[in-house]
Amino acid sequence: MRLLSIDILRTAAIGMMVLVHFVENLSSQYSQSAAGPASREHLWWLPVGLAAPLFTLLAGVSYHSWLALQRDRGLDDCTISKRTVRRGLFLIGIGFAFNVFVWLPEDTFNWDILTFIGSALIFLNLIRKMPTEVLIFGIILVAVVSPALQGISDYYAYWINGYFEYDWTLSDVVLGYLVAGYFPIFPWIILPATGFVIAPILFPSATTPSQGKRPSRLLLVTCLSIGCIAASLSLQQLTFLSPLIYQRTMFPASSSYLLGAIGVSTFSLFTLHRIVDQKPDEKNYSPSFRILAKWFRVVSKHSLSIYLIHHMIHLWPLWFYGLMTAGEPTAHWQNFMPVVFSTILALFFCALVVPAFLIIDKYRLPTIESVMRWIGD
Repeated sequence: MRLLSIDILRTAAIGMMVLVHFVENLSSQYSQSAAGPASREHLWWLPVGLAAPLFTLLAGVSYHSWLALQRDRGLDDCTISKRTVRRGLFLIGIGFAFNVFVWLPEDTFNWDILTFIGSALIFLNLIRKMPTEVLIFGIILVAVVSPALQGISDYYAYWINGYFEYDWTLSDVVLGYLVAGYFPIFPWIILPATGFVIAPILFPSATTPSQGKRPSRLLLVTCLSIGCIAASLSLQQLTFLSPLIYQRTMFPASSSYLLGAIGVSTFSLFTLHRIVDQKPDEKNYSPSFRILAKWFRVVSKHSLSIYLIHHMIHLWPLWFYGLMTAGEPTAHWQNFMPVVFSTILALFFCALVVPAFLIIDKYRLPTIESVMRWIGD
C-alpha cells in the first residue's frame, strides 16, 4: 500500500530538484542582471541541498516497504535478492546512459544520483538481514570515517571549478565512486541506510501491535530528529574542526550537512505520517484534498521519469544552441537567461507534469518505471 506521506515528500523533493536544476543550469552564472551573478549565495530562496538527501532517505524507506510487500506475496529471499540486484543494476545503467546522452560523454563517471541509488539498493540488499544495532553502528562508522576519506582523497582537487572533474584513470574513477564524485558511497550511503533503519519505527507492520508503542515511537523519532538537528547546529560552531565536518556544504557532503538533512527529513516524514496516513479510507478526506493526493501519487510514482525528462527538456536545447552559436555545447551553460525566466520555465514544467502523466497512466503507456518493473520483477 502506498503511503501518502512518502508520496508528498517525494513530490516535494522532485519539485525542488526541477527548480534548482533549471535555475542552476540556465542562470547560475548569468551576469547581466542588476543583482549580478545568480550564485547559490545570491539566491537565498533556492532550495539547494534539500532535495537530494530527502530523495535518497526515502529510497531506503521505500525499499523496506517493498521488502515487506515481497514477503507478503510469499517470495523467498533468493528471489527478492535477484529482483533487488536487477533493479539496482537497471538504475546504474540508466545513470550511465543519463550521464552520456543527457549530459555529455566526458561526464560518464561523474557518479550522479541515479548510479548512487542503484548502488544503494544493492548495498541494502546485502545488509537487510543484519540486526538493527549493527546497522546503526555501521552508519555511525561511515559518518566518522567519511571526512577522513575525503581528506585523504584530496576531495577539493577534483572540485576546483565548482563541479566534479576527473581524469580517465582507474584511480580517479574509483575515487569518484567511493568518495569524490557528486554522490559517492562515502558518506551518502548514510541516508538510504538511515531510511531503511527508521522505516519499521515509523511504519510498523500491520501484524505488529503498535497501540502501546505509539508514545515510545513518537519519543524515539522526536529525539532522533531534534538530536540530529542540534548536533548539526553544534558542529557548525566548532570552527577549529575540519571544514569537512563543521561547514554546511553539499559538495562535499559535510558531517553537519548530513546530520541536519537526516533530522529534518525524519521529522517531516513522521509528522506527515501522523497527519495524512492515519485515515485508512480516503473518503474521509475533503474532495479537494483527494484530488491533491492523486496528484502527489502520480508525481511520486513517476519521479524517476520526471527526473530524466526535466533534464532533457532544458539541457538538450542548451547543448544544441551552444553547438550552433559557438561550436561548443557548454558555451551557454549556467549563463543563458536571467533567473526569473528559468524559474518560470521550471514552474511551467511542474504544471505540465501532472496532466501529462495522468494521460500516460490512462492509456497505460510505457514509462521508465514500468520498464524497470518488467526487467526487475
